[in-house]
Amino acid sequence: MGKEKGLIEIRITGLSEGVYEYEFTCKASDFKNPELTEPAFNGEIRTRIVANKTGGEIAVDIETKTLAEFACDICLAPLKEELTGFYKVLFVYGDLTCVAEENAENYRMLDRNASVIDLTEDVRETLLLSRPMKVVCADNPECSVYRENLQQLSDTETGAKSPWKESLEKLKNKYH
Repeated sequence: MGKEKGLIEIRITGLSEGVYEYEFTCKASDFKNPELTEPAFNGEIRTRIVANKTGGEIAVDIETKTLAEFACDICLAPLKEELTGFYKVLFVYGDLTCVAEENAENYRMLDRNASVIDLTEDVRETLLLSRPMKVVCADNPECSVYRENLQQLSDTETGAKSPWKESLEKLKNKYH
């Protein structure tokens, strides 16, 4: 039984030294992964791969872009945000013993007889890592966190005192 073809693969058979660019477009459901089939990733996913082959290695830069839909963590307002993710991985022919332990996660060993590099898992991880940890709206005046941050920002920018600071100043002057 043959191996199933990956969603995002680059052909390396007969690839001479140089820089090669690839573009892929897919949907989150193509990954067959529950983490990517949630409502946030319902748009088109554009992936740009730049492979640089030199000697016994292939450096691959992965860039993902998609429009994701979220809800603000504070006020639950619907938001659309463009997510961009970047990841770099180095494929080395032969053995990885020369690679330092802390850098080993960005290195992969590549069989000399390999005809393709399957980047599906790397693209999936890049997409998941591009998700923000906290989603907060910036344009919704109903979001109380935004209003507090805006007031703090305007106070520091203009040097103006807020009403509670003025009251505190009066109390300070009264008892000192």
